[in-house]
Amino acid sequence: MSETFLLNLMRVAQEVTKAERAFVVDTSLTVLGTINFTPEHIESAYLKGIKKALGDGEPVITDNYTMSMDPTKAPKTNQSYPELRAVVIIPVVNYGAVCLDQKLRGGIITKEKVDRLMQLAVQIVQQQQTEISEAELSNRYKQLP
Repeated sequence: MSETFLLNLMRVAQEVTKAERAFVVDTSLTVLGTINFTPEHIESAYLKGIKKALGDGEPVITDNYTMSMDPTKAPKTNQSYPELRAVVIIPVVNYGAVCLDQKLRGGIITKEKVDRLMQLAVQIVQQQQTEISEAELSNRYKQLP
């Protein structure tokens, strides 16, 4: 049942954020489902970010370039990166994580939306309602303050 919950949450998160791509993993980092992603194209940096989000219990908001490098080696210039993607990872404690990304030209996923999705996931888990449907998850998201 937790796999269905995570897949539903991924679809709601993608719908809410309008992210170009999404995938969801369980706590073993097994890919359970994707949207516009193929599992073999998920970079190891994404999985590293997911481990951090699951370990901290907090969302990660970053980009695909920063995720793949040691921050001490980050360039100090204002370079252009045409393939730069905004990346958001929403951990679901004891279940897994949802990862969303999109080209920066498509806009940024707001922190407010990330916080509300995190709040939704926490509420559903705490209330032990992981059997909730995708439509009901979407309704619950819309009702959040």
